[in-house]
Amino acid sequence: MLSLAELKRTVRLLEPMIVGRRVQRFVQPTEHAIYLELFGWDDEADSSNKLWLCLSAHPKLARASFGAAPTAPPWPPDFAALLKSRIHRARLAGIRIVNDDRMAALLFEHKEGSYELLLSLMGPRSNVYLLDLDGKLHGALRALSSTRGELKIGQSWTNPPKPEGASDGSDRWTDRPDDDFLAQMSEHYSAEDAKLQAAQLRHRLETAIKKELDFALRRTNKIEQDLLEAKDARDKKRYGELLKQVMANVREGDTHVTARDYETNEEVKIPLDPKLTAGENLDRYFKRYHKGLIGTNMLGQHLDITRSHAADIQKLQVELQATHDLEGLQDFAARPLVKELCDKHCPEEQPSRPPKKKPEKKDVPGRMLPRKYRTTDGLEVWVGKSDEGNDYLTTRLAAGNDWFFHVEGYPGSHTILRTAGRKDPPQESVLEAAELCAHFSKLKDASKLDVHVAAIKYVNKPKGAKPGLVHVSHGKSVGLRRDPARLKRILDARIKD
Repeated sequence: MLSLAELKRTVRLLEPMIVGRRVQRFVQPTEHAIYLELFGWDDEADSSNKLWLCLSAHPKLARASFGAAPTAPPWPPDFAALLKSRIHRARLAGIRIVNDDRMAALLFEHKEGSYELLLSLMGPRSNVYLLDLDGKLHGALRALSSTRGELKIGQSWTNPPKPEGASDGSDRWTDRPDDDFLAQMSEHYSAEDAKLQAAQLRHRLETAIKKELDFALRRTNKIEQDLLEAKDARDKKRYGELLKQVMANVREGDTHVTARDYETNEEVKIPLDPKLTAGENLDRYFKRYHKGLIGTNMLGQHLDITRSHAADIQKLQVELQATHDLEGLQDFAARPLVKELCDKHCPEEQPSRPPKKKPEKKDVPGRMLPRKYRTTDGLEVWVGKSDEGNDYLTTRLAAGNDWFFHVEGYPGSHTILRTAGRKDPPQESVLEAAELCAHFSKLKDASKLDVHVAAIKYVNKPKGAKPGLVHVSHGKSVGLRRDPARLKRILDARIKD
């Protein structure tokens, strides 16, 4: 981690090199570092170019330094995404030391607002923060709970207390001239990063190989045990051959029979299943013999395979012990077998993918929403409130099998019977919907009238037609005899939104 003296020198030397450039990309390859791609004009080269500025909050390697282009994760972590939304293409207007402490602030000016990116070097509590010019905290690279738990997103930033009598510390590159300081410092931390990566990679490889070797050895022991048990098949064959000789001596319900083995000249007691006949016991012994014989052959093959696999893993273990540098470890980890073992036993954690934003629902004016009623059979009837509401109801809200009602030849509200997918809704619900259609039309006082009914899939709005006008291609007419009791019942069943 940089001392205050080294940080001051870094800020002084970075200022003429990065101020005035625009930030084009943010890459967060690890949880401790954020890289900024700064694009601008290089006076010495007399051309435009880009620089990668690393802001590291690693507990041991925290610093601001130049670095090589990092490998970006599959999708940007939260902090990188936040920076992109706030200061993408912003101009870096300045860099300064904050509170004469190990904190450096980079000022970014953007047409939509200005922000400061604050690098705080506090050992295990190092972090990078995004602040607006009012001092409001918008985000942090590392979790606030592990760095400064008293801070809260959306609240004001406060500088950490500075110990009394604290010195600037030493400059490890004091013998280096200014024009070589940044390069030497970046090279030092690149080497330290490589050592840290090598140690982490070695630990992952050692863990994966050890787990696989332990598994292979356990598997080998298990197969060897199974193989010993399978060899009992020879006894099953012996019992079967001897049982053939004494089949006539077996009686129903016998639990054993005795036979002489003429090869050894000994009496052998052959166990029997009393529930089986002599012939069934004989078949059973030979089936077990053949099964054990096949099992012995298969287990022998499996044992050879597992022993060979264990030997290969042991060779990998020896080879890993002899590999020390990062490049060698990376080549070792890239081998198909090693990669498979790492993915199996020590999978790398991928940054969580941010959830897709759901499209915001637009507020629909109340005049566009229909009145809703519930029929005696439990279905709903929706009635438009205006010409625009009729269009919205018929073309946007209604489903294909819903029924459309309209008084023939007269203006009125579109009425929709929600059929819940049924092609033949109850007759009473149809009459109640027709009653509402008549009530909200110019013929509301008629005692008898015709109501046109059609499935909504046969209703379409001609291009350029005025609001409320639709074309119905199919359907039928329902002769409605008005019923005041039915109308009152359905009007009283209005559904409150």
